[in-house]
Amino acid sequence: MLEILILFAFFTSIGSFSSLVMHRLPIIESSNKSISLISPRSYCPHCEQTLPIKSLIPIFSFIIYQGKCSICHEKIAISYLVNEFIHLLVGGAIFYYLGLTPMFIFTYLIFSLLFILLILDFKYLYLPILINLMFVLVGMVGNIYFELFIPSLDGIIKISIVEQVLLGFVLGYLSLWLINTMYKIFKKKDGIGGGDFILFGGIGAVLGPFILPLIMLMGSLFSIAFYIINIRKNIESNEIPLGSGLICGFFMYVIIKFFELNIFLVVL
Repeated sequence: MLEILILFAFFTSIGSFSSLVMHRLPIIESSNKSISLISPRSYCPHCEQTLPIKSLIPIFSFIIYQGKCSICHEKIAISYLVNEFIHLLVGGAIFYYLGLTPMFIFTYLIFSLLFILLILDFKYLYLPILINLMFVLVGMVGNIYFELFIPSLDGIIKISIVEQVLLGFVLGYLSLWLINTMYKIFKKKDGIGGGDFILFGGIGAVLGPFILPLIMLMGSLFSIAFYIINIRKNIESNEIPLGSGLICGFFMYVIIKFFELNIFLVVL
């Protein structure tokens, strides 16, 4: 029972912190406000008053105060609660299958970083360089030392895990860079953001170079779906959140392989 409570507190706290990161990073990037990820303390986005400790308990505080600020009683976005639940469910599932191991730590870190990037790119078309590079680093280290996602191909192709990691990053980065360069030659402007280059390189480092075409295909389909959703919401924008699409493609592939959904394995 104690272990369950500790895991509950840990996963929901990470979910709460991810909400803070997603709220503050765009503000830090676009305004002159004196704000960082650790200062000032958590505050209400409406009245901007510092929240008491009892209002910061993940999930429970949202339920107790009926989704409202304990000070000004304005409604708090339900996304805060959703983020905490997602981290609780995903973190719990990863822990259930992997236990308290280095693989669990790296896998959960990868999920948490990608989750932040997914939401930020979808909402703001913003892929923070620091989060992006952290994802690349965690993915590389996790694969090199623990072979998280990349299978050993020594018996099929003479290529080591380290070579797959490095080749995956280089091919992922360069593929989008080349596409953008060609677009820029004809349109005289960038068509793909630099953050997408790093993100796709990181995905290549995590999954290996041979899966990149499949991730690009699935990611493009997800990105088109996001674009259609924005049109239906009357959001006028010609920009597509490619990063969010690529991350959804990554998650889809990992879920399919993890649960061995045989109906898809012929394609994969």
